[in-house]
Amino acid sequence: MAEKDSSQTGDRLLSLLECFTEEKPAWGVTELSRELGLYKSIVHRMIKTLERRGYLKQNVYTKNYSLDLKVFELGMIVSRRMDLRNVAVPVIEELWNKTNETIILEIANENEGLCIDIKESTQGIKCTSQLGKRVPLYSGAPTKVLMAYLPPEDIEDVIDKGLKRFTPNTVTEPEKLKSQLKTIRDQGYSITNGELDEGSLSIAFPIKRYSGEVVASISIVGPEFRVQNQLEEYTQYCKEAAGSISQELGFIDPQYTKS
Repeated sequence: MAEKDSSQTGDRLLSLLECFTEEKPAWGVTELSRELGLYKSIVHRMIKTLERRGYLKQNVYTKNYSLDLKVFELGMIVSRRMDLRNVAVPVIEELWNKTNETIILEIANENEGLCIDIKESTQGIKCTSQLGKRVPLYSGAPTKVLMAYLPPEDIEDVIDKGLKRFTPNTVTEPEKLKSQLKTIRDQGYSITNGELDEGSLSIAFPIKRYSGEVVASISIVGPEFRVQNQLEEYTQYCKEAAGSISQELGFIDPQYTKS
């Protein structure tokens, strides 16, 4: 019963927030009560909850309510991710044209890696993934490079949830993993061999925004027998791609300059 009440409350709060639009940015309690078909006392309690949490604010003169900064902050999180993808698309295309290997754009999301863009190789033997696929942060260069830049407590949280072995190359020893993450931070990129899928080799660099925060990774992923022969060249290509995206997001770092 309590779970049902909680779900109903959540639905009502979201329905109330969705009343605020460009056409109707401000509402009074009576108006919202009528719009939602709820008693004024219920709407008033909902408004006060949202006001206390920073989602709504009241105009002292009209007594109407409008959206507050918390909604703006959440919108900016989504906006930054959209900007990242828009900036990355032509760079991914260019990197793919140079290599014809699978190119992946990955972000960290709730202790996992999340693929937000991918362009697959057209070669007969290739490594694949899919948009929206979630993978462990600790396995494979695209996500391992993201884990390396997490706060120490978040790294510990990932480790505490367990390190599952996917292939013989998956690192499941906590201290060994921490040592590798330090190496990734020191050198600024990650290269892994078959940690998530046997026979694959992946090269990944972090993408940073203006503050220096790592927001994503870009990687080249392909069969080890083919990528190994081009490792030095592909590492440079991936480095330049990460630098190009980071620069568009306002971050400049000497490590990304072409050599």
